Amino acid sequence: MQVAEFVKKEYLLVISAFLALFSLFLVPFDTVLSYDYLRITKTIAVLFFFLLIVAGLKECNALKMLAERSLKNMKTTTTLCLALIFLPFFCAMLFSNDVALLTFVPLAITVLRMAGMTRLMIVVVILQTVAANVGSYLTPFGNPHNLYIYNLSETYGFTVIDYEMALIPIVAVGSAVILAITLLIKHEPLDYKLEQNTELEHKRALMVICAMFVLAIATVLNVIPFYITLAIMLVVFLAMMPQVFGKIDYSILFIFFFLFVFANGITNIESIHQTLRDLMSDDPMLTTVLVSQFTSNVPSTILLQPFTDDWAAVLVGADIGGFGTPIASMASIITLKLYLREEDASVKSYLKVFFLINILMLAVLIPAYYLFV
Repeated sequence: MQVAEFVKKEYLLVISAFLALFSLFLVPFDTVLSYDYLRITKTIAVLFFFLLIVAGLKECNALKMLAERSLKNMKTTTTLCLALIFLPFFCAMLFSNDVALLTFVPLAITVLRMAGMTRLMIVVVILQTVAANVGSYLTPFGNPHNLYIYNLSETYGFTVIDYEMALIPIVAVGSAVILAITLLIKHEPLDYKLEQNTELEHKRALMVICAMFVLAIATVLNVIPFYITLAIMLVVFLAMMPQVFGKIDYSILFIFFFLFVFANGITNIESIHQTLRDLMSDDPMLTTVLVSQFTSNVPSTILLQPFTDDWAAVLVGADIGGFGTPIASMASIITLKLYLREEDASVKSYLKVFFLINILMLAVLIPAYYLFV
């Protein structure tokens, strides 16, 4: 029974582990040993830094207090919905889209119930997911696939400015669509007022965590070697708040590693290698979007990146490819799982709104890429 519960809870981890193991039988062992493990180690280490920092911020109640202060003086349904939707947009830039949704989707569900606005729950949490995805585009550490591509900056020869210029047009267009949809929500006065009752804890530790955040960003920008930052992080958090190590979701780190092994194995099979090369030579951005619909955008990035020198096409394709099917982005899966915890949850109603909004995002962002990027 415990095994069945683990598989149900961590099905992405189980599937990725199976795929990695399966791929090991498809290629010679010496090929497996030749994979670029240093690159994936750096990516996983940086992901670990941000998971550790977020766990520390949660331990200090910093994120919850920020959310309560931001929502404290909302007077209308429009302002409340705008705040609930754009809080994860900005949070995702700093702490990743997954962390933003794990923080703000439960808060939105609670607030909307207390305000008697459950009719808006589905559209708000789906727009939160869209906003978190779009906001995460702007920073290399906003989501795992962005970080993976950015760690190849020396290989491809692009700078952080090049990175931003490739994504700013997509973020601008995506933000405009989110704002337009949100403003369609009926404007009404609110009878409910959110009281701030969360107190900040471990104030001295919070200052240290902020310093660790700056250190992590410096590592992403290749100012400091990742192994030095790793050593500092381990020493600081073990001395300051060792309990946070037990509150990290390590599964995402293992998923990323297993997908890396699987992608390398698949791309070393001659027939698949040639097919992917042909598709990527024709239209790398659209190919990445389409593959993401079936594999999710993180594995599609790892799988398709070796087949093109157009890093921006893969980057934007993976970001846009997070829209579409529920499995196109891990962020969409997280929100769906959080929504389904509610007793009156309706999968049919949720998916109807989900596909409507996601198809709209694809219909707008794909042409935006060809026009502006």
